[in-house]
Amino acid sequence: MIQNKYHHPIEQNLRYIESLIKDGAKVLEIGPGTRPFSKATDFCGWTMEEKGRLPNYKTADASSEMLPYQDKEFDFVYCRHVIEDLWNPVNALKEISRITKAGYIETPSALCEMTKDVDGGNNVPWRGYNHHRYIVWNDRGTLNILPKFPIIEYIKFEEEKLQQLLKDHFMWFTFFHFEGDIKYKLYEMGHEQDFVMFDNSYQLIIQKAMNKSIEEAQNYKRKIS
Repeated sequence: MIQNKYHHPIEQNLRYIESLIKDGAKVLEIGPGTRPFSKATDFCGWTMEEKGRLPNYKTADASSEMLPYQDKEFDFVYCRHVIEDLWNPVNALKEISRITKAGYIETPSALCEMTKDVDGGNNVPWRGYNHHRYIVWNDRGTLNILPKFPIIEYIKFEEEKLQQLLKDHFMWFTFFHFEGDIKYKLYEMGHEQDFVMFDNSYQLIIQKAMNKSIEEAQNYKRKIS
């Protein structure tokens, strides 16, 4: 059983991101949660729930719509734990690239999505978060996006080793900074595509994603320390 679950932003990382943003910058947070990003001047969500609580709040479906902003309107976009939930993350990434000069995207790590008991409650038997559609990781400046299928529940891992790694809260997240257009890779299923389900190609991609998650978390932790 995982004793400590790190769902909230890492304070050290928040301070690092804040240090990158110049005074007077126009900053958009996409998908604000219960704790809005301190440097955000504008907010965008998909429901009217936050209207009235947050300044300059607009709504949009990031999976299918253009975000309601002009080209390069923002100096920085902060988007935490949104991409993995969307049915069409590519539209969101293209729109983020369109409206901002730079930004930061965070998702759960591939390691986290492959580990049991990371979701709410205790001794949760499934891997990762049950409502997430994609596994996301950063590979040398490219955001990799892999559909998350139920077959992950049947892949064998050393469960104790995974949970041991997650004692470091940096291992829970994918950290992705960008300037200009976002570089991304969406993995697709099918013949002559990236993987199929009746061989081990999907599992091999997941293993690569987990290894990259561990490497990235270690490098990022050193970078901001």
